[in-house]
Amino acid sequence: MKSVSILDYGCGNILSLKRAVMESGLDVKFCNDEKNLLESNFLILPGVGAFENAMNLLKQSNLIDALKEYSLIKKKPILGICLGMQLLLTKSYEMGENQGLDIIKGANILIKSNLKSPKFKIPHIDWEEIYFCKNLLSKDLIFKDLDRKSFYFVHSYMASLENPENLVAYSQYHDVKIPAIIQSNNIIGCQFHPEKSGTNGLKLLESAFKLI
Repeated sequence: MKSVSILDYGCGNILSLKRAVMESGLDVKFCNDEKNLLESNFLILPGVGAFENAMNLLKQSNLIDALKEYSLIKKKPILGICLGMQLLLTKSYEMGENQGLDIIKGANILIKSNLKSPKFKIPHIDWEEIYFCKNLLSKDLIFKDLDRKSFYFVHSYMASLENPENLVAYSQYHDVKIPAIIQSNNIIGCQFHPEKSGTNGLKLLESAFKLI
């Protein structure tokens, strides 16, 4: 049976993720060391909380080089979720400047609006529709049937990508265009929580697992 590994490094909703993966009919494993990480068929990098803390936990577990080898050298599929997506970026400006995994070029920046509206609140916590980049809808994209579907977001920071081609889909929060799904070949990140997004979230996971 195909299996999915969830990285258990002390910073993620791993039990809810496990239940969501099992809904897809796949075997689920937790991994927390270099050997098991590198042997994974498909890796989920979860993340909840602060960027600096998450990176420190990865460092303490000696997982940073393994994550880069897994995704960039072995070219195996990885899915970063919420903070896990942000960790894939080069750096973050949350509570100072902190280095990320630098797997996808870009920075993690605070969500800012040009509108002076009491309705614009941070953290951004809401169900939002996502919109796929128009140039991708005509291509054989594994996620494109989820265009204009709603997903659950909870975050204060967002990705600012160096390469616009890494943007797959976005959500619109007032006047701010928030990257919702980013991708570079086998490396995928989603800002929302698929494990908390009902049927649409399960469909996204099932689509991602086609990369196995």
